[in-house]
Amino acid sequence: LVACDAAATHSAPIVYIPPPPPESRSFLLGLNPFPHDFTLDALDEAFEIAGDHADLLFYHLDNGVPWPEALAGEAYHAAVMDNLDDLVSRRKPGQKLYLAITPNAPERNQIALYNGAEESMELPPEWRGKTFSDPDVVSAYLNHARFMLEFLKPDYFAYGIEVTCDFTGPQDPLINEFIVLAEEVYTTLKAENPGLPVFLTVCTGSFQTDDLDTLMASAERVLPYSDYVGISTYPYWIVPGMKIKEANPADLPDHWFTQWAALAPDKPFAITETGYPAEDLLMPEYGVKIKGNAAWQADYVAFMLESLDELGAEFVAWFIPRDYDQLYDYLTEQYGEFQFYKTWRDTGFYDGTGSARPALSVWDQWLEAPVEDG
Repeated sequence: LVACDAAATHSAPIVYIPPPPPESRSFLLGLNPFPHDFTLDALDEAFEIAGDHADLLFYHLDNGVPWPEALAGEAYHAAVMDNLDDLVSRRKPGQKLYLAITPNAPERNQIALYNGAEESMELPPEWRGKTFSDPDVVSAYLNHARFMLEFLKPDYFAYGIEVTCDFTGPQDPLINEFIVLAEEVYTTLKAENPGLPVFLTVCTGSFQTDDLDTLMASAERVLPYSDYVGISTYPYWIVPGMKIKEANPADLPDHWFTQWAALAPDKPFAITETGYPAEDLLMPEYGVKIKGNAAWQADYVAFMLESLDELGAEFVAWFIPRDYDQLYDYLTEQYGEFQFYKTWRDTGFYDGTGSARPALSVWDQWLEAPVEDG
């Protein structure tokens, strides 16, 4: 990886020399059509980027579950269906799809919020306090997963997102609660869809623990209910032993991805979501000050894709196509300052003005390489 010294400064223009292009690749390159602003034009642009710079479309639906409707087998709210219809219409003919849904809330330690009427995401009173192992939760979520599979017809399906993020360790009672759901949902869906990859995504970092062995042990508890070792990794944020002041990928261990794949070497490996900052991440509310720049972002992409090819991985999904400066400003104006939204704001392949970053050229070189058979 070659980046000139000036690239590490903010006063000089970035001159990035990408690595030589690969001859082939084992994996698909996926992008999430996450819009940079709360407008239809921004959403259109996000889908255009995903269509032009990926061969795998990534739908990350972490916006709740229609719990009572799913349990009763009733029709979903019109707002839910309108959104799903839009997703179906935007998928290009023949375009492969990775769909991720989840039974857990953004905090990852409780069941998902309610996705129904637009004006409220609060759980209905009778659903508050229910856990992952509750029979109603298990039955409703299985019905919901079946419906989403039939409606969106993905090529890859994650039925749980970042499920280990809030486990304190492999003996956490929350894991046992979750496994009740996972066993029923996974075994049923695999029996009904034997050719479809059905899997969970696990976290490579957590606010509950900074011990890597603990994180991996938690992941091992849920991997029997997953076809893939699928990791959600944002290693600039929380990586045990990595400098917190700089997001320099040179500080990442060479085996960062390999060690996760080794948790279940008989299962395919995938990066189910990732990103890396091209600007400094400053969150005074949380005491966070992490240096970042576009050259380091490009270095991370090169390191990641080379590692994936060595592992014979299935796919990688990049989360943010363009920095969402405008969306951040909109959310701040509507709901007040919430600095945690900055975490991924500057991880796009395009900056906030829509200009391409060097990481995109590295990504596109791999996109141009043919995918190996098998």
